[in-house]
Amino acid sequence: MPTSILPWVAQARPDSPWRRLHWTLPLALLISAITFSLFAYSMWRPVLHSPDPSPVTAELVELPAPAQAQPQVHRKTIEQPKIKPAVQPEPALPAQPSVNTPPPSAAPVTAPPPPSPANENHGAQALVQPMPVIPDELREEAMNEAATARFQIAADGSATVALVKPTQNPRLNRMLLDTLKNWKFMPAIKDGQPVPSVEVMIIHLHVN
Repeated sequence: MPTSILPWVAQARPDSPWRRLHWTLPLALLISAITFSLFAYSMWRPVLHSPDPSPVTAELVELPAPAQAQPQVHRKTIEQPKIKPAVQPEPALPAQPSVNTPPPSAAPVTAPPPPSPANENHGAQALVQPMPVIPDELREEAMNEAATARFQIAADGSATVALVKPTQNPRLNRMLLDTLKNWKFMPAIKDGQPVPSVEVMIIHLHVN
């Protein structure tokens, strides 16, 4: 090796920071960029929020009170008693006639007693029912006429009468009312005793 280049070689061997600058600077910038990116990512990373639990809706429901037991209705069916068929008695053998013993006489058949008057009930009955004599001039009007009369009958059979629905002719009403006052009644009977009553009758006028 020539001696002229030895000093240059000796000077080139020492490590100089300026020589490393061309590759350390980009490396430092790369490391700084990566570090900054990691820091920024950690700062701006969206926080994962756990979903809120669904709200639980609670509702208070009042149970209806137990219905009171209804009293049980007992229905009783009354059946008509069955009528057993009457057993026909066997015909008795004719008794041997005895010379000294007369034949037995049949027992008399008694009729059932009549119903007691104390149980008698019926309404009043008209015994006498005269009708008015219609004059000739009113025959045509009275042919289709009818009136409603109300009789108040006392316990002795006497009665008072009033027209609750008279005819359309006042003259016919007077004649009819005068005639109805002559009606005779048998009073109503209740438990065998005469009682007052009210009878309402429809009177149709008859024209001969």
